[in-house]
Amino acid sequence: MTFGLLKLPKRSYERFGEVTMLKVILMAAAMMSFVTTAGAVGSSDYSSSTVSVLQPAEQLLKQRRYADAYQKLASINGAPEDDRQNLLGFSARKQGKFDLAGQHYEEALALNPRHLGALEYQGELFLELGQFKKAQANLSKLMQYCGSECDETKALRKAIGKALQ
Repeated sequence: MTFGLLKLPKRSYERFGEVTMLKVILMAAAMMSFVTTAGAVGSSDYSSSTVSVLQPAEQLLKQRRYADAYQKLASINGAPEDDRQNLLGFSARKQGKFDLAGQHYEEALALNPRHLGALEYQGELFLELGQFKKAQANLSKLMQYCGSECDETKALRKAIGKALQ
């Protein structure tokens, strides 16, 4: 018998009854949901509800109104905390508040060690502080988590290249 990608010998599901079949179906569903969501962990691909919550602050960031964006982000409720902390770090870094930015990136990565945006931006902070080995370590993590062609890896690689010129 075939269930999606799972092929079970005919007797195995008959012998163990409905409870085992339910477990097999639930495990398959869980594995499929993991595969479809694993790629989005830590990326800037937010859910539609998150986009609506973060959008006003992101507009301020695009306008380079970093102090206003920081204040907006500080008051936002309902966004994933790792994403909020990452954007707080970005806005603080762009204002030259490097210690504060570092704290926010650390918080984002404590909540989600694979947050691609936080790894990229923290790497850029390390470059601004002259900490090239730490920036390179973040690049290595990005390569491990999302490969050499994801946007965050490309951006940090480019920033490291510029810093070394």
